[in-house]
Amino acid sequence: RELYRHARLSANPLNFQDLLQLSTAVLRDRSEIREYFRSRFTHLLIDEFQDTDPIQAEMMLLLTADDASETEWQKCRPVPGSLFVVGDPKQSIYRFRRADIQTYNKVRDIIVEGCGRVVPLTANFRSSESVIRFVNSSFAATFPAVADEFSPANRELDAVRPAPADGDTIQILRVPTDRGWPNIRAEARLIA
Repeated sequence: RELYRHARLSANPLNFQDLLQLSTAVLRDRSEIREYFRSRFTHLLIDEFQDTDPIQAEMMLLLTADDASETEWQKCRPVPGSLFVVGDPKQSIYRFRRADIQTYNKVRDIIVEGCGRVVPLTANFRSSESVIRFVNSSFAATFPAVADEFSPANRELDAVRPAPADGDTIQILRVPTDRGWPNIRAEARLIA
């Protein structure tokens, strides 16, 4: 890994991870640069927060920290009103790219300790009542009633869209496969 990193940096291209790591290092190690960006970007909104990895968490907390001299991101506390995150811990599934529920929980706790608050969003405007009932019953069997270190607590969704007059139903259809792969034509017919 180090050999590849050295060869890549010697040739001058940067990949996405390099951009994150180098930008975060500059913010952490150069207080004048952090001060510049903190004054330029006074408010950050992070959507899909459950996909945040530790490097991204470090960057956002360094950018919003009330103490520009603090270099340990886990000790940073956001300036009140400077950071707004939206995320669903039940969707924290991108561990392959270092996002996980533990990072989500750590940053959430840092925000709350720094006078932030958690506002549960349970209203679902996208799905009908029957879909929400199905999801709620599935999640009740999947997520614990009380959150732990590795799993968020189950929280039921509230359907905002009423069921259609024609009696909306949920259908689970098994898609035929060819040699282990979905049969795309059969899948299209089922969807149609």
